[in-house]
Amino acid sequence: MDFRRIFSLLKFLIFALILPLNFALSTVSNAAISDSEIQTLEQDFQITTNKIYSSLAKKLSQCSSHTRSLKRLNKQLQKLTKQNKNVISICLIQNHLSLIEKNIDSKEVFPIFQFLLNNNDSILANKLYTKVKDEGDKSLLSNYSFIYARYYLKRKKWAKVLFFIKGTYNDLTAEDANFARLITGIALQKTKKHRKAVKIYSKIPSQSKYYPEARLNIATAYIRQDWWTDAHLEINNIINNKKTETNKEMINRLYLVLGYSLLRKEFYRDSREAFRNIEVDSIYFNKALLGIALTATNQEDYIGALNALTILKSKKSYDLSIDESYLLLPYTYEKLNQNMTASASYTDAQKYYQERIKNIQLLINKKQYKTNAKTILDNNHYLNLEKNIVDFSKYYPVSFLKNITHLNELSVYLSYIQDKNLIRKYKTLVVKHNKLFSTMLDHIMDKRLAYLNSYMNQARFGLARLFDNSNTASN
Repeated sequence: MDFRRIFSLLKFLIFALILPLNFALSTVSNAAISDSEIQTLEQDFQITTNKIYSSLAKKLSQCSSHTRSLKRLNKQLQKLTKQNKNVISICLIQNHLSLIEKNIDSKEVFPIFQFLLNNNDSILANKLYTKVKDEGDKSLLSNYSFIYARYYLKRKKWAKVLFFIKGTYNDLTAEDANFARLITGIALQKTKKHRKAVKIYSKIPSQSKYYPEARLNIATAYIRQDWWTDAHLEINNIINNKKTETNKEMINRLYLVLGYSLLRKEFYRDSREAFRNIEVDSIYFNKALLGIALTATNQEDYIGALNALTILKSKKSYDLSIDESYLLLPYTYEKLNQNMTASASYTDAQKYYQERIKNIQLLINKKQYKTNAKTILDNNHYLNLEKNIVDFSKYYPVSFLKNITHLNELSVYLSYIQDKNLIRKYKTLVVKHNKLFSTMLDHIMDKRLAYLNSYMNQARFGLARLFDNSNTASN
């Protein structure tokens, strides 16, 4: 098998890696579900849940307490949040709306406004925002707009992020202004305005906690424009920056980006060294192992490649790095002139891929996984689907998962709602979310199936070519 064919399979992985740490800039252009479908359901969610909160605010005794102090109200909300009683908190806010609007120019309203958006009650939040626009000064409006921009960032609504963040910097605290620049740059990169993004990122000073992320995003922009040398310099500067020292996973991510970037430019020794710096307990360790195997193979260190691939094969979960190791392993045995072992390894790879494909097809047909697959592993965007590790945010907004969580929280309060029509709307909303979530997961797993089928076909080709070469040699 031509190693270049295997290497080409990893292009998608490399470009997935050269993205910012906390804000993935991946696209959903090939998504089976359109953005308009998600947005329509989002609007239904906001309208229905707002009505439910209004109804519960009148019925629940826990929401009946009143205070004349926003400070005391915020303390109550903080206590309820710790108890995971977000529904009670929103109802309490509704019952204190007149107090909040009367003190709309107070900074004590900021956390209340933020809480509403965190729980996607944008209808009530928008009432407060309208009040600020009508009665507040520019500085106050900028702070509310900043919170809104962060809300739309999570929903990947880039045009709205840019709309709300525009002109806010001078009215924010120093670090909020730096964060505003960071999300401005992200939105610009998402709309392919890389050079404009770099100019914005460059305004974030080195003493800011957002500086490392900004410089990583600059490196990403350079890579997108094929300015590899500048990108590598940026990444090395971030690694050596004291601001990055305490964030171990960011350092691991930086080394991973650097390693694959160097690999693509065929700087194999430097690439391998970058991968070796990634810690064993990092979520990026599997990808680092695959990178070490690839660099070792290019350096003709096949024993080193075998060691990395053997560790990958021993893993108990399934991600693309592990799947790819089964294809790279027999090739490595070939290069060691161990054709019998290579043949057995190609056969083993085919069996592995056949079993993986069968299990994922069963998983797609198994309705239970679609309602129980909400285990968040890291950063609120990785899902564990029966040991298949899936980055949900690569395809869809994580805010959709949060909406499902909010609906689940509301289910225990349905007995307090007397409006049967409202209950019916709620149940319809739950069904629609579960159905769309199911379709999302099917689409994501279909993508995984496409990769596995490609790997299996190449394993078959490799085995056939190996036999053909053996027959030619014997003749």
